[in-house]
Amino acid sequence: MLLVPLLAAGLFLSLLTFAAPAEAKRVDPAFFGMHDTRISGGTVTTLPIGSVRLWDTGTAWRDIEKRKGRFNLGTLRTAVRTAREAGVRPMVVLGQTPRFHATKPNAPGAYGRGATSMPRLGPWKRYVAKLAQTFGTTVDYQIWNEPNVVNYWTGSVSQMALLTATAGTTIERIAGRKAVVVAPSFPLRLTSQQAWYRAFWHATVGGRGVARFVDVVSANLYPLEHQAPEASMKLASFARRAVPEAARRKPLWNTEINYGLRGGPPAKQISTRKQAAYVARTLVLNAASPVRRVYWYAWGLGAIANTHLVTPDGTKLTRAGRAWGVTATWLSGVDAQGCTQKSRGRLQGVYTCAFHEGDEVRRVYWKPRGSAVDIATPRTTHSWSTLSGATTERSGRFALRVGQAPVMVSSRR
Repeated sequence: MLLVPLLAAGLFLSLLTFAAPAEAKRVDPAFFGMHDTRISGGTVTTLPIGSVRLWDTGTAWRDIEKRKGRFNLGTLRTAVRTAREAGVRPMVVLGQTPRFHATKPNAPGAYGRGATSMPRLGPWKRYVAKLAQTFGTTVDYQIWNEPNVVNYWTGSVSQMALLTATAGTTIERIAGRKAVVVAPSFPLRLTSQQAWYRAFWHATVGGRGVARFVDVVSANLYPLEHQAPEASMKLASFARRAVPEAARRKPLWNTEINYGLRGGPPAKQISTRKQAAYVARTLVLNAASPVRRVYWYAWGLGAIANTHLVTPDGTKLTRAGRAWGVTATWLSGVDAQGCTQKSRGRLQGVYTCAFHEGDEVRRVYWKPRGSAVDIATPRTTHSWSTLSGATTERSGRFALRVGQAPVMVSSRR
């Protein structure tokens, strides 16, 4: 989770016109990811998800090794078992450093003294080896959370590269080549964070680039506090563009996303209607982009961000939570064809994202800013759906009102 003051001099201020990917991709269940702290107690959300990131779940290195050389995997085993029983793929985040293994034991951080420090390599290898021996290929392994944020890492770029190479080599040796190693996650909305990210991906260990030691590139695509989902796609584009070719060939995962973040609570507030629209647009844009997974932060969210899937007492889905479920039905199992945005004329600003399923074409439309407009549906239209879950059967071409909340139009090829 991002916890850093925002410096106006280093911000992205413009939105991206989102281009279609070079080729179609299938949206599989694992694309729909979540953070859910309840998983450590044996519960996971009933929303349609296929993956879960184990962060703030009592499963960090400091939680597992509280005494030197003694590993307590009980909570992590519960989280992994709960995920697997629900048919959800778990991802373990390997940091933070126990103080007694820290090279700088007094380094400050969000999780206590020494947590952000470079660990000694021997204990790091033993810890990573223990997890690889225990879980093999049943989990994904992420190296670290947000090393370009001082609350989570106070070491250097080269030290993080060394940790990555050490962990990747250890996991491959013990769990085999089929084990999935995910690079550290990086927020990218500040220019200083982008510089750190670029430097990491161009670092070498033993003469080899860090891409050699991981299977997945990871970014936390939070936009600025006043920005909408479309802005995060500019960050996704940077995440692909800024890395060497060897990393560009690997999958990209969006491992944290939400809106209104200011570096600490309270977040910039938006209406429940807009929250639902943001959830839907997040899933659609990421599905249509090169991003292969998107992990929502988070189920049962507090005041740190502004878009909530569940009521504060955790008993009911919000409007945004229901929008997640509806949008997942639109996207599950489809082949994504990409998005276009009208740049001029009466429909200026309107997004169209296209998905195929067999002989059906699903087009999702919205206009992120300004007044709603009427679009003409395709001639082969047979129905259209809203985020409320309502579907209207209607054949042929007709005018359909489009605003900030996406609508999905089904037609034949």
